[in-house]
Formats: sequence, structure tokens, C-alpha cells
Amino acid sequence: MKFNYLFLLTLIYSSTGLLAQGNFNVKGFGSMEHNLEYHQDVEEFDLAWQLGEQSLFVTGDMGNKFSFLGEFSLDYRGGDIHANLHRARIKCNYVGNHSLIIGQMHTPVNYWNDVYYHARIFFPTTDRPLAFSYFIPVHSIGIRAQGQNLGKLNFGYDIQTGNSLTGDGNNPAVLGAFHIKPVDGMRIGASYYYSYISQNNTMQHMHQGSGMMGSMYAGSLDYQLINFSFARFETKLEILNEFSMVSSRSDTLGVAEGYGNYLYIGYNIKEKYTPYILLDMLKNENNELRNGLVNQLKYGVGYKHQFNPLINLKCQIERYTFNPNWANNSTSNYYEFILQLSYAIY
Repeated sequence: MKFNYLFLLTLIYSSTGLLAQGNFNVKGFGSMEHNLEYHQDVEEFDLAWQLGEQSLFVTGDMGNKFSFLGEFSLDYRGGDIHANLHRARIKCNYVGNHSLIIGQMHTPVNYWNDVYYHARIFFPTTDRPLAFSYFIPVHSIGIRAQGQNLGKLNFGYDIQTGNSLTGDGNNPAVLGAFHIKPVDGMRIGASYYYSYISQNNTMQHMHQGSGMMGSMYAGSLDYQLINFSFARFETKLEILNEFSMVSSRSDTLGVAEGYGNYLYIGYNIKEKYTPYILLDMLKNENNELRNGLVNQLKYGVGYKHQFNPLINLKCQIERYTFNPNWANNSTSNYYEFILQLSYAIY
């Protein structure tokens, strides 16, 4: 607890000093939620009010070619306040639209992780795709070569090497990601991610805290992830599809695979009213080495009301189903209603 308070005070003090110099910009984001769950297997209701992540997004110039980006958050879990450093990176725009980035960053494996902050106000739905709880290496520390808006198709690339943050120590990882933006509001991309994981003794770094059971395999393995993204955000129609395929291999147990797909479709009515649907699924083979047995499906409908660009309200009704043979079967199939207020302070 003392560390969290010290971190917050240091962040406030340093941000005030940077703003006084006129070189940095600080934005604040947050959310509040009301959740109602009905667990049909045991016929029980769970009701809760939650305070979501409260985050600061810091950007600033450091001379003609250098810039800084930092993302920090506080969240309330288990009766205590937790401080998190999500991003702290320095970018050098060395020529044209080509840059080098060094530090801790979001791993650009798909559209969602490359474009969205931790701020829920930007999310099309109330939470992240299920793959972020299992497959996606959300953060990484290393160096990254980046190119943006090249040629007629607005081609972009990210080549990255460094250590993945998988929760079980520093593991070497490499990434190649590419995308095009052929028309305004559309982005099509693909990526390949590889990491050597020396000790498979904890779960993937995850955000949704679903309480899943990790694999019982504790040795080393090769972890590969392929992603395909399609995003189309027009004035009226919004579509986002994220497909992930994972492969884990060890010398003794061989290869096992898993895949996931997230689909969001929304329709804007008079710019402020957006009804939407979502379909999110995960499937792993029984002998998958990194995450263990996973067979999960979520589908639902929702509505977003944007009061203005700095505050919106989302209402979402969804149903979760789980593999009945899953060893950690404490979570039953259930319905959930979420009322989420998200905001930004500029």
C-alpha cells in the first residue's frame, strides 16, 4: 500500500513539473460499472458496483525527433489500490514516417492492442476480447522499428524484439506486424509473434482476471501466435474482427494449438446512439501447453450512448458458456448485464 501511495504522489508531482515546462500533455481516463450476473447452473444472482481503471496518459516532445509516451493507472482490487505502469517508451522519428521505439509498450499483435488505450471510453464494447486473458502478450519491453502511412495503400509495419511480459520472467520474443489502410476508416493487418518461454509455471499476462486454470506443464516451450485483424469504422457501420491462432511446442510433449475469434458489429444512429452485437470465442486442444484446456464462448448485444466525445454510457447483455470438462469448473455458465460509464478528462 505504501508503494502505491508513493507512486501516485511521484506521478502527480512529476506531471505538474512537466506541464509547467509546456512540453508535455496529460490526459485522464476512467470508468465505473454496475454488474448483475445470473448463474443458471446454481440459480444464483451476483450484484456488484465496481470502480474501473483510473489512468493517466502522458505524451510530450523531447526535441525535434524524440517524443515520450507513458500510460499509468490505478485500480481497486481486493480491498487495496494497485498502481500499474503500462507503457513508458521513447520514440525517435529518424526519417520520414519511419521511427525507432524503445521501452515498455503495447505489443502490436493486433488492431485492438495497437490502437486502444487502457481507457474504456475508446472500447467498442465494455471489455476486451477473451483472447487477452489467454493468448495475447499485452505488454513487452524492447526495441521496435515502425513505419506508418507508406505509399498509396498507407502500408505500415512493426518489427520488434525484446522480452515478453508473461508473468514468469523475461523471455526473448520477436514480432513482425504489417497492415494496410486502403480507404479511410479501414485497416487490414496480420502479425507473427514468437517467444521462447523458459518456465511455463504461470498464466499469460492478462487483463480480465477470469480465474482460469493454467497448464500443468512447467517446462520450457516455444510459443507462436498468428493474428489477423479487420477493422472498418465508417460514419454509420462499425466492424472489428480479431482472429488469433496459437501454437505451443515442447521437445517431449509435441505441438498443441488453439484459436480465438472476436467479432463486433455496430451501427451509429445520429452519431450518438450505437446498438451493437458481439461474438467472442476461444478453443484450445486438450493438451495445449501454455494455457491448458479452454473452450469458451461469449455472445451478446449492447448499446452505447455518447453524450459527447468525453463521456459515454454502455449497456451490454451477454452470455458466457464454458467447457463442462474444464478442471476448474467453479465458474458456471451465466448471463451478465453491464452498465458502464466511461469518461475522459483533457
